[in-house]
Amino acid sequence: MVTHVIKTSKKTLFQKYNEQIECLRSEMVRTARVLGLNHPKVLYYSQEIDRCHNDLLRLKQEV
Repeated sequence: MVTHVIKTSKKTLFQKYNEQIECLRSEMVRTARVLGLNHPKVLYYSQEIDRCHNDLLRLKQEV
């Protein structure tokens, strides 16, 4: 029973990270179109996507 709760919780975290990555990606693309690829905000979004992706990979390793 506890294992099921842990799996569900991790599944929820996977979904959270994937949704967050997709939101950041969309915002990065929008910002790049408006301000240009070299704008610091685009770099910020790219770094945030990397951070979330790394967190997601760490979570997958724990499974």
